[in-house]
Amino acid sequence: MKTLHYLYALLFLSCCAISTIQAAEITVTLPEAIEMARKNNINLQSSAIDLKGAQRDVDTAWNIFLPSVNATLSNSGSAVVFQDNPIIKAGTNGNNGISAGLSVQFQLNPALKNQLDSHGLNYSIQQVSYQQAISEVERNVTKLFYYLLAETTNLELQEKNIALAEKQYGKALVNFESGYASEIEVLSAQLSVEQLRPSLQQSENAYEGQLLAFKVLLGLPLEAEVAVEGELPDVELSTSVNDLKKNIETTYSMDLMRLNREAMQNSMALQKKVDLMPSLMLQAQYGLNLWNSSTKDRFNEIFSDSATYTVSVSIPLDGHIPGSRTQVSLAKIEDNLAKLELNRQQTKVQLEQSIITQVNTLQNLKDQMQVAKANLELAQRVYQMYLTQYEAGYTDNLTVEDAQQDVFSVEQQIVYLHYQYASALVDLAYDLQIDIEQL
Repeated sequence: MKTLHYLYALLFLSCCAISTIQAAEITVTLPEAIEMARKNNINLQSSAIDLKGAQRDVDTAWNIFLPSVNATLSNSGSAVVFQDNPIIKAGTNGNNGISAGLSVQFQLNPALKNQLDSHGLNYSIQQVSYQQAISEVERNVTKLFYYLLAETTNLELQEKNIALAEKQYGKALVNFESGYASEIEVLSAQLSVEQLRPSLQQSENAYEGQLLAFKVLLGLPLEAEVAVEGELPDVELSTSVNDLKKNIETTYSMDLMRLNREAMQNSMALQKKVDLMPSLMLQAQYGLNLWNSSTKDRFNEIFSDSATYTVSVSIPLDGHIPGSRTQVSLAKIEDNLAKLELNRQQTKVQLEQSIITQVNTLQNLKDQMQVAKANLELAQRVYQMYLTQYEAGYTDNLTVEDAQQDVFSVEQQIVYLHYQYASALVDLAYDLQIDIEQL
C-alpha cells in the first residue's frame, strides 16, 4: 500500500515538474529565433524533402543503364471436348508442361546524356529553391522579431503615459480638494486616463496576434510563453542604387530563371534525340520447357530449351513530318522558352523598380525620423515648461495633458519609424540576397 502511495506521489511531482517547464517563459534572441525556425519550420521541412528527393535522383541516375529484365513461368495443356475419335484424342490431349523464360532488353539512344543532365539540373533548381525558402523564413522571422521589439517598446510607452496621466489626475484631485482646481479639471484628467486604456488594449491584442504568428514560424507550441530580447538595428543604407542593381543577376529569382531555362533547353534536346534520332535495341531470351507429355519424344518430354537474341535499329520517321505531334511539341517548348525569357526581363525590371522604390522609402523614413527626433526634444521642453507653470498655478491641467500627449505621440512615432526603417532594410536585403550590413 505504501508503494502505491509513493507511485502516486512520484506521478504528481512529475506532472508538476512538466507543468512548470511548460509554463516557463522562453526568451529568444534573433539568432536563436532564426536557428529554431530553420529546424522546426514546416515549410522548410517540406522543401528539405524535395531537395533530398532530387539528391536521390542524382545518386541513382546510373539506373538508366539497367536493362529491362523479366522472368516468366507458365503451364498449359490441351484436351478434345466434342470429338469422340480416340486417335484424335490421343494426339491432342495432354499437358504441355512447365515453361520458364528469361528476357533481357536494353535500349541505347543519344538521349541518355540529356537524361543524366536533367537530374543534375533538377537538383540545382531544388537547391536554389531550398535556399530561397530559408531566406524567406529568415526574413519573416526577422521582421516579426523587430515588430515584437517595437511593439514591446510601444506598450511600455503607453503604460508610462497612462501612469503619468494617473499622476496628473491625482494632482488635480488633490488641488480640487484643496480648492485650487475646479471639478471640470478633475473630470478632464480622469477622462484622459480612461481614453488611453482602449489604445493600450488594442496594442496588446495586436502584439498577441503577431506573437502567435511568430510561434508558428519557429515551430513552437501556441501555448508556449515566448518573449523576445534584443534591439532594433541602427544600420543605415549607405549603398547607391547603381551599386545595388549589380546584385540583381545573383538573386535567387534570377538564378531560378536561368536554371529553368537550361532545364527546358535540355528537355527540348532530349525530345529531339528520342523522337528524331535512331536508337539501338538489344534483346535476348532464354526459354525452358519441362515435362511435356504431349510429345512423342521421350527426351523432349522431360527437357527442352531455346535461346534467341535480337539486335535492331529503330529509326523514327513520323517526327520529321511538318505538323506532326513531335514538331508541335517542340514548337510549344520553343514558345515556353521565349515566354521564359520575357519573364526574366520583366523580373529584372521589376527588381530594379523595387530597389529604387525601397531606397526612396528608406530615405523618406530617415528624414521623418530626423524631424521626429527634433520634435521630441522640442515637445519635451514645452511639456516641462507647462508642467512648471501648472505647479505654480499659471496654467490649467488641460494644457499639461495636451503637452504630455504631444510628447507621447512623438515618442511613439519614432518607435514606429525605426521599425519601418529596419523592416524596409530587411526587405531590400532579401530581394538582393545580401546581408543588411552590406547595404
